[in-house]
Formats: sequence, structure tokens, C-alpha cells
Amino acid sequence: MSDSDPLAAPAAPVPGAPGPGAPGPAGAAVPGVRGIDLVRVESRALYIQALFSAERQQGPGFAFALLPVLRRVYTTAAERGRALARHMGFFGTHPVLSGIVLGVVARLEERRAQGLPVSELQIEQTKRALASPLAALGDPLFWVTLRPLAGLMGVLGMAVLPLADTAGPDLRVLVCPCLALLTYNAVAIRFRVAGVPRGYAMADDPGGLLRSLHLAELRRFFERVSALAFGALVALTLWPMVQSADPAHEGFAHKASVLAPFVLGSALTALLLRRWPGRSVEIAFAAALVALVLSSRF
Repeated sequence: MSDSDPLAAPAAPVPGAPGPGAPGPAGAAVPGVRGIDLVRVESRALYIQALFSAERQQGPGFAFALLPVLRRVYTTAAERGRALARHMGFFGTHPVLSGIVLGVVARLEERRAQGLPVSELQIEQTKRALASPLAALGDPLFWVTLRPLAGLMGVLGMAVLPLADTAGPDLRVLVCPCLALLTYNAVAIRFRVAGVPRGYAMADDPGGLLRSLHLAELRRFFERVSALAFGALVALTLWPMVQSADPAHEGFAHKASVLAPFVLGSALTALLLRRWPGRSVEIAFAAALVALVLSSRF
């Protein structure tokens, strides 16, 4: 039987040789991850929720974002396909902080491709070990604290600007969304841009990586800023009302009766925000409605 006979029995495996799905031997010439690869992962991480599903949540988006690294470190289509399939499963964390997990996993996949002792189970366990605390720390910071603060800064920006000319459009309406977007992204973009390289560089120290983000400290800081901004908004709202509350000069009692509902609404908002910090928009609208109803009854 000739060597080229397609019906010939396959050759016996050489003892010690890697299997068809195993990484190459340590020290093999495997391309390393480049800076441009991490930049591509960063850009794709912006769309990690575009493929969101109820079953796998951010899993498909995570695999899509990691694909530039998998293409770089794995040389065959079969290896890339197996690595991609591993990351198509369930994954969920805060989207702003997802780049940190992507950076760590990129480093582990690179080491696995180089033949170092990094198993698939280790990669998956590291993903989950980082995703849960990042979600637990990121949601209160970005959703509960920073997002309402961004909206509040937009409203304050409109409040401090002079009134528009009645003959033309009120361009102050553009200030509110612009300030809100700038406030939110001034904080979030830092984690978006630096997350992947930071995770890649600190893949060996996940605990130190989490501590270096200072997420809990940032949340406490922005809570204080939010309290200050809310107080400024209350002052800016009440000041013109004080000036116009008593046009007939009927005295302090009349002013108090006009302003009391709004003062009570502000106090109610502050108390309810301590009870339900994630419902700031709903609480603010409810307090404003109560204040308007009470003021119409006096």
C-alpha cells in the first residue's frame, strides 16, 4: 500500500505529543499579544451589550470583543473556534468594567497558547471570580450614584444660565443632555480606555487589580458630590420663589405658606433617597408632584 493511499490506517500517535486540541509546547513560537490587539478589544468592548441575550447575557459580546486576541495567539482555525466557543457561554458584569475581565482573559489565553499550564477551567473560574465583584461594585457606582448625578448636573447647568430671548429658540435645552453626558463619561471613559491594558498587566494579581480600581471610595465621593448638587438645586429653585412669593407684601406667614410645600417636597426627596437610592428619578418626580398639589391647595 502506497504512502498516499487514502485508505491507509492513521499513524500511531507519538508518545508525549500534544493532542489535536491541546496548546503548543512551552517555548513554542506563538505570536504574542500586541498593543493594537488590546486597542481592538477595547473598541469592541464598547458594544459588549449589543449581543445581549436572556440566556447568556453578555457572553456573545464578550467572545466578540476577545476575538482579536484569539486570532493573534491561536494559529489554526480549529484552535480559534474552540477558544471562541468557550467564551460564548454565560457572562455578566457591569459593562463599563468589562474591559478589565477581557484584559485578564486575554493574558491567560496567550499563556495557554504558549503551552504554559493554564487550563480552560482556570480561565473560566477567573472570569467568574472577577465578574461578580465588578458587578457588585460597579452597579452602585455607575447606575445608582453617577447616573443620577450626571442628570442633576445637567439640570443645574440649565438653572444657572440666563433666560433665553423670547424671540428665538431656547438653546439651554442642549445644555442639560450635553452636561449629563460629559459628567457621566468623564468618569466612565477612564475605565473604558484603561480597563483592558490594566487587566492584561495585572492578570497575576486579581485581588490587587480590584483594589487598585478604588470603586467603593469613588462611590462615597460621588455620593457627597450628589448631596451638594441636590442642595444647590434646592437653593436655586427656592430663591426666585422667595422673591416672588409675596408680591402684595402680606408678611412672613404668606411666604411660609407658599414655600412650605416645596420645602417639604425637598425634605421628602432626601429621606426617600436614603431608603431607595436607586430610584432618584421616580422619587424626584413624585416629590415635585406632591409639592405642586400642596401648593395649589393653599
